[in-house]
Order: sequence, then C-alpha cells, then structure tokens
Amino acid sequence: MRTLRFLYRTSFRFQPPIFNHSFAIRCIPVTNQVQKICIEGRYVRPADSLNEVVDGFGNHVFIGHIQDYHQYFEYEVVGTAQVDGMQVQKEPLQLMYKYPSKYTGYTKEIREFYKAIGRLKGTDLEKAVTIMQYLHEHFTYVSGVTDIYTTAAEALKQREGVCQDYAHIMIALCKYAGIPARYVVGLMIGEGSTHAWVEVYVDGGWYGLDPTNNLHIDDYYVKIAHGRDYDDCIVDKGQFNGITNQQQQVYVRVEDITEKDEK
Repeated sequence: MRTLRFLYRTSFRFQPPIFNHSFAIRCIPVTNQVQKICIEGRYVRPADSLNEVVDGFGNHVFIGHIQDYHQYFEYEVVGTAQVDGMQVQKEPLQLMYKYPSKYTGYTKEIREFYKAIGRLKGTDLEKAVTIMQYLHEHFTYVSGVTDIYTTAAEALKQREGVCQDYAHIMIALCKYAGIPARYVVGLMIGEGSTHAWVEVYVDGGWYGLDPTNNLHIDDYYVKIAHGRDYDDCIVDKGQFNGITNQQQQVYVRVEDITEKDEK
C-alpha cells in the first residue's frame, strides 16, 4: 500500500464574459476497497449555488450555478490517497456494463480488430490482458487527432488517439469477448492531466487495466469516476449564455509520500 498526495486544478477563462452558467463537475476521488481518500482542501469559484451529489454510477458530482457575468471559473481538490492496487473490487455486476454504449459499439472495425488478436485463452482476466497488450502494440498515442466525441470505431480506423480512445476501444473489445468492462477517469503518478483507463469484471468484481501504458492499475493511480464510457463520467460539463473565446488549463500532480506518511 502506498500513500499518494494529489492536486487537481482546472481553470477556465472567458473573453468576453459569460453569464447564466450551470455546471456539473466530477473532481473528487471516492473511498472504495482499493483507495482511502482524505480531502484536505477543495473549492469551486465563483458559485452562487453549489451542491455535492452522488450520480447513478456512484460518482461524486458538484452541481452549481453562476448567474452574473464572469470571466473565469476554476476548481481545485487536494488531498491524500492510501492506495492498495492490483486487486479485485468485489461488487455485484450491473448488466449495463455487458452491452455496447454510445462510444463502444460492435462495429465492423471492432470485429475485425478482435479477429486479428487471435483466439483468446485462459481466464477472463488473462483474456483482457491479452486484449490490452495487443491494443497497446497496434495503436499509437497521438494527441490532437481525435476529440471527446470520437468513438472507438473512428479512432480504430486511424490507429491513433489518446487515453480516452484506448479505453473506449478496449471496452468494446472486452464486451465483444463477453467480458463486462467500464470506463474510468482519474489521476496517475507524476504531473500532467487527468487519465482514462478500464476496469473489467472478473472473479465477482472490478479489476483495473491501463491500455495506454500497458499496465495493471497499481498503487500509483487515483480513481475519480467510472461509467459505461466517457459520456457517463465527464469531468466538467456545463452550459452558459454568451459567445466567447474559452481557454482551459488543467494541472495534475500526484506524488508518492509513503515514506513521509510512515514517519
């Protein structure tokens, strides 16, 4: 088990200003069987109203509204996570994770790629790892060639994309193989931005795999939210009035403080 300190900050700048701004933000990691979260600080500003709710997938969501004109919007969460990765999180299976979703359909591209992998052998976890390894070897990480609306099939056509695309493709392939799977968004060790990976349902629970990096989800990851695909666990979603130039900055830092925590 490791203790990680995390900082997650996002800021938006609007020029000209906007108003009547409603938002939903998923930025708070939750405590589960793998990670124990201690939130040391968090804010969302500006905000005329702000409520924290739990969505239908079990994710924490800030719901709020800003009526007046404003040029900036930002949120931050900082805290620690005691993480014990590479284990199955036991819970009943919800059937929605067995079937295709908006971004993970059984298209011609998915079926052909699945056939190219060859016969899958072993347990469901071993099959999922084989899928992950093959995808990692035959798909290239390239930013800017896809966007948040790109489906698994569209990304697979060009064999290039980012972590969201790796996750969507692997979910589609696993489900096609009869292995329930879901999309995860969270943080990983180092500095950068949020990251996406996959959980597969094996041995009565969920187990994490990261196809972008060809890794099992270990003690260096902090989970924020999950769903059938990206659309179910969008980190920040909103609407507002005004025609504006919007600039976004995201900063994530996750560091291992295990030795410090033990002293």
